[in-house]
Amino acid sequence: MAQAMALATVPAHYLAPLLAPRSVAIVGASSRPESVGRIVYENLLAGGFRGELFAVNPNHKAVLGRPAYASLAAIGHPIDLAVICAPPAAVPEILELRRGDLRAAVILSDAPSADATAYRRWRHDLAERARASGVRILGPASFGIVRTSLGLNATVGAVAALPGRVSLISQSGAIAIALLDFARTAGIGFASVVAFGAGSDIETSELLEFALIDPETDGIVLYLETVRDARRFMSALRVAARAKPVVVLKAGRGDPPATAHAPTPDDVFDAALRRAGTVRVSTYTQLFAAARILAAGRVPHGNRVAIITNGRGPGLLAEDRAAEAGVALADLTRETRDALGSLLPPGSRVGNPIDLRGEAPPERFAAALSTMLADVNVDAAIVLQVTTPAAPPTDTARAVAAAAKSASKPVLAAWLGAVDRREAGDALEAGGLANFFTPENAVEAFAFLAAYRRNQQWLLETPPPQSEVAAPNLVVAERIRVHARARATKVLSAQQTQALLAAFDMALAPTVSSRLRNRGACDAGASAPTRVKAVHLGVYRDAVFGPVIALRTTRGASVPGVMLPPLNHRLAADLVDGACGRLRAAEHGALIALLLKVSTLVCALPWVIELELVAVAAISGKATPARARVLIDPKRRPAVRGYRHMAIHPYPVELETTLAVKGGRPLRVRAIRPEDAVAERAFVAGLSEESRYMRFMHHLHELTPQMLARFTQVDYDRELALVALHAKAGAEKIVAVARYVANPDGESAEFAIVVADAWQGRGLGRALMRMLIGCARERGFRRLEGVILATNTSMLALMARLGFKTTPDPNDREQVIATLDL
Repeated sequence: MAQAMALATVPAHYLAPLLAPRSVAIVGASSRPESVGRIVYENLLAGGFRGELFAVNPNHKAVLGRPAYASLAAIGHPIDLAVICAPPAAVPEILELRRGDLRAAVILSDAPSADATAYRRWRHDLAERARASGVRILGPASFGIVRTSLGLNATVGAVAALPGRVSLISQSGAIAIALLDFARTAGIGFASVVAFGAGSDIETSELLEFALIDPETDGIVLYLETVRDARRFMSALRVAARAKPVVVLKAGRGDPPATAHAPTPDDVFDAALRRAGTVRVSTYTQLFAAARILAAGRVPHGNRVAIITNGRGPGLLAEDRAAEAGVALADLTRETRDALGSLLPPGSRVGNPIDLRGEAPPERFAAALSTMLADVNVDAAIVLQVTTPAAPPTDTARAVAAAAKSASKPVLAAWLGAVDRREAGDALEAGGLANFFTPENAVEAFAFLAAYRRNQQWLLETPPPQSEVAAPNLVVAERIRVHARARATKVLSAQQTQALLAAFDMALAPTVSSRLRNRGACDAGASAPTRVKAVHLGVYRDAVFGPVIALRTTRGASVPGVMLPPLNHRLAADLVDGACGRLRAAEHGALIALLLKVSTLVCALPWVIELELVAVAAISGKATPARARVLIDPKRRPAVRGYRHMAIHPYPVELETTLAVKGGRPLRVRAIRPEDAVAERAFVAGLSEESRYMRFMHHLHELTPQMLARFTQVDYDRELALVALHAKAGAEKIVAVARYVANPDGESAEFAIVVADAWQGRGLGRALMRMLIGCARERGFRRLEGVILATNTSMLALMARLGFKTTPDPNDREQVIATLDL
């Protein structure tokens, strides 16, 4: 019994009317020079929009020689997108439409000049009328929207975007305008550009989700100033970064934390991006460099770069920046060194960077580049050129581009003169090279690419199986909270602190005395620990991302490691390695175990605001703190399903249960975890060829690393995989998997289920699907749907018994679509 998701088709996204409209109306279109209505209308006309375009102006029958309508309703049929340039006072009335007449609106009009109260009232009025009409809003004071494949330039910008395969999402219209200006000069194109303006009911996460499924987008550039919904932002960013490179520039470092050892908001944001698998840049220049390298479309396999130049100075500048950015200079093989030596005058130094000398002609550049790219130790090459009589910039660019055109490795260039710069740049980009202004820019761009690749490789690593963590005593924890609330206490006493830690299998070191210090902190001296490590472990509450875990050594001015919970063994190990350096094996393992218990506490108890564990000692194989401080909000309720206090949905321990099936012992059922990767690989490999074909709809012998990571490293906020586990000889193996994945509309989910051949016919598939349906219903989905091969009769029969409706797939006669309203 097996069934597969339809992975070949991309579902229509609910933001398509906004970001890829088929019809556009300019409300407030004008012939008046320099007016917003005229600028936007002219931009749309000049772009050659490939859909229906209407001008709306109640005061004119024609605008710029084209017919104008008195209102949106006068057009006579529904419109995907209204671009509103009307006076602010008129905007609420414009949005008062019958539901379905308009699907999305970009408000370019500025907010009214009024006091804060009046402005809030105006915004509330906008939101209420848009909600009643079913209209999604971008703006007010939005820069607008660009979709180059449609010829859509609904912006106030003076520079039209070139077509390309990078999407720009910006919370600042000014940044979008500046980047488009630079990009046009540099020949960088975009698939789409979206800028928010003063506000929007559309979240950054929604735009990321659209870019993820957009077949015209290969990379995403994101400029942020604020994050409103951390949970949805992290969910969208994680799934987007798995599929496409994402580079983020965030402005605003945030206020320093009130607690001494708490991480800064900027540290927390960095931790969030690392957890998502994307890369942050620090400056506008780096953002521009990242956009350029994304447009080139090549990703390196590693971090080793070769630098080719015809001047010693540029090579040294690039080498220095590489050292600062953590980029490794490739260690060239002897064969490469010999080949390079044959290109240079006798006695020349051969190394990396390689200085081809000022008299190097274009042919020497091309030969050196080909040699470097053939070296197995080189992951990418950077070519730096200074104009000399022997190396005209355009001729050299053509030679380098010819050598790089068929290469699979990224090649970056920096032509350092202004002479023939445009012609040389065109020649380089024709060969697939990303062209930069300075050596430092080129190195920074490669550093971004290498960091992205490193993050993706880290995500694809198969974590080892993880031993089960003892269930906490939540009854004791709740008793402590209730007692603290009754006494209006926010800082736990020494006895309460010890009891809370004990409920999660943690303990303070044996004490010789206890006393309250620093707002009730428990200060207990350790009695002869076997080894003391100067470690400070803290849990703090970030205003945006919620609970964070920080780890640092107390020796010197160490930089704390910061990570968003929940943690698993691999994440905890990375945190320990980064913050504490080399440790003895026993101490390393004990600290990881302590972090996992702290992570469990953070997930289970939203009312714990701060937790500090100081002077950790290794006693009897356990990492045991000598002192602890716990700050709580006793009025907050215990966690319920959803874990809304977390930026990342933790492993749903509450779903763990047992399942009785015919002819066997009860099976344990739980949500899948990253540590199940080995078991998942074995499960799929153990399926019969027919079962694998029914599940994946093509012949598959084993899961690729990408598929394995995708199937086991799930985002519980948008997807779920339930595994049925059979215990035998002290080990558990997977015998069935049922999963759903949310569709872009957020209201439906696509399901899949597969049962091991030996376990089919026992009622396991039906029971597991019932559990999955219950989870999807509780999650709030309205519909489950899936695609089944028409020859999969056992699955079709199961769907009928579960109440699914089946209809032929209009896109494939060999498939059937099964749907269940929840």
